[in-house]
Parts: sequence; structure tokens; C-alpha cells
Amino acid sequence: MASASPMPPDAPRQAKLWKRLWIALILALLVQALVSALVFHWVFEMDPQRAQFRREVFRAFMLQHGIGPPSPWRHLLMSPFFGTVVTAILLSLVTYPIMRRLTRRLENLQQGVRAWGGGDLSARVPVQGRDEVAQLAQSFNTAAGRIESLMQSHKSLLAYTSHELRTPLTRLRLSLETLSTPVPAAARDVAARAAKHDLAELDALIDDILLSSRLDAATGQTLQLEELDLLALLAEEAARFDVEVHGDWITLQGDERLLRRAVRNLLDNAQRHAPGAAPQVSLTAVQGGGIIRVCDQGPGIPPADAQRIFEPFERLSGRGEGTGLGLALVRRIARQHGGDARCLPRAGGGTCFEIWLGRKP
Repeated sequence: MASASPMPPDAPRQAKLWKRLWIALILALLVQALVSALVFHWVFEMDPQRAQFRREVFRAFMLQHGIGPPSPWRHLLMSPFFGTVVTAILLSLVTYPIMRRLTRRLENLQQGVRAWGGGDLSARVPVQGRDEVAQLAQSFNTAAGRIESLMQSHKSLLAYTSHELRTPLTRLRLSLETLSTPVPAAARDVAARAAKHDLAELDALIDDILLSSRLDAATGQTLQLEELDLLALLAEEAARFDVEVHGDWITLQGDERLLRRAVRNLLDNAQRHAPGAAPQVSLTAVQGGGIIRVCDQGPGIPPADAQRIFEPFERLSGRGEGTGLGLALVRRIARQHGGDARCLPRAGGGTCFEIWLGRKP
């Protein structure tokens, strides 16, 4: 953990918490001793005759046990005021290490927060004990880890985005330069179609980037849950691609907008990599949720790349089309719904993508 940033020279010196607690305890016990002495004096010394009688009894008691005549020092040692003072000293000695240990943990927490606030997002604090301070330290570590992961994700997204935007923007600039020069009508038509295609690619990329950023920024808080007929939703999306759907009738709580996006991404991916054959789409009920399965007859995906393709902007060799975020969004949407997404080889060639909803595969 990085060291805490130094205090400014003109900053006021902070009083140590353990010192304040310790002094407060001693003062409280001394006040108790004073009050006890006043009460004792009021109860036992206000009446002179009774006070004299008690002193005689006390003197006889001392002589009976072989102790010399009581002196002022003995009276002081046996007074409630002196007993309370001794008790205060003993309690302060016992409570000092306890308070110091507690405040030392708070100081460690303060140093961790200061280092983290100074830019060291990897700063964490040790979690010691099982009390509220330990829970606070654990909460800080969890929040710091989440924010560090979010910042790293945003940095990676920004780096990937700047790289991915450069290609369609370059093509679009070339198309506009072609349209701005006197060229044959056929060339102008080709340039215009290319410009429209690049604009559509940019629009899709920006849309995917914004959705990915929203899912990263508010994990578990972006869902607009409602009761969904999953088979009907799947059939409506498949109809856009002239594909039939088979499977079980399932209703579950989900975000319709996100689930439609995930299904559409898988269908678009299947159509792009296997344009000559319609994908097979099915829905299977499982305990606690369901499985959406989209299988194509494309070239297939090597088992070694079955996990890598779900990473943002990861593309296999020779498959450069698309935004590079489609499958990453599918997995994030599935995990938002308590499940996951995976890629499996299809019997007879091709690939099957599965979205598990409501449970992990």
C-alpha cells in the first residue's frame, strides 16, 4: 500500500483519537470519584454526632485488629474518593491498549483512504477483527476494488474505441473525398454506398460502446425488470431474420430491451458467419431459468478461442466484420440476469451459442 500523502505545512495538527478517548475516560472516572466523595460526605459527615460516633467505631475497629491509632493517611487510603481514583488508574491502564489498537486500525483506514484518494487505486487496508471497524475496512476494500476495475475497464474501452473508430472514419473520409471530386456516376454511387455503410458501422459501434459503458457503470442497477414471455420475445426477434424458433414456454423476470439486444446480436452473428444457411434457434426450460441456443453452420470456433471471443474487441483471424462488442455484450447481459453465455461446437460443424438466464451453466 502506498504511503499516505504528507500533510500541508500550514495544516493544523490533528489530536490523536486514542489520546482523546483515554483522557475522556480518566476525566469521567475522576468526576465519578469527586461525586462519590461529595455524596459520602453528605451522607455520613453532615451530622457531627453521628460522624463522631462512626469515627469512634472505626478507631475501636482498628485497635481491635492491632492497628495503631488511625492517621489522616489511613483515612485517605480507606476513603471512597481514593478508591475511585485507584480504580480510574487501573481502568485506564487496562483500556489503553484496547483503545490504542482500535484507533490504530482507524489510522490505517485513514491512510488507505488518503492514498486511494491521492490516485493509488490499488490501495487497500488490512481487515482485522470482526467488529464495525473491520466491516468498514472490508466495505472500503470492496468499493475500491470495484472502482479500480471500473476505471481499468473504461481505460481499456477508451483505448479500444479510439482504435476501432479510426478505420471507418478513414474509409468515410476517402468516400467523401471521392464524392467531392468530378468522377463518373458509377464511382459516385459506389462512394455514396460506402459512406452510408461506414456511417451505419459507426452508429452501431457507438451504440455498442454506450451500452457496454452503462452495463459497466451500474452493474445490477441497469435492469428494468418485468414479467416476460421469453418464447414470444425470441420468436419476434427471430422473425426479423426469417428464422423459426422451437422450445419451451418460459416466463421470467428480465429486462426486455437488453434480452432483445442479446438475441439480436447472436442472430446477426450467425447470419454474418453462415449466410447460406438459417441458424437453429431454440429455448429450453431449466430449473430457475432457461437457455437460449443459437446454432449456425459456419466455419466454427476453435475450443481455445471459445472464451476469448467474449472479450471486448476480440476478433478471430479472418473475421474482421462487426463492432467487436456484440458477443461481449451478450455475456454481460446474461450475467446481469444471473446467468452466463458460452460457446460450444455444433455436431456436424458450426457453432452453438448459449445464453443461460437465471442460473449459471
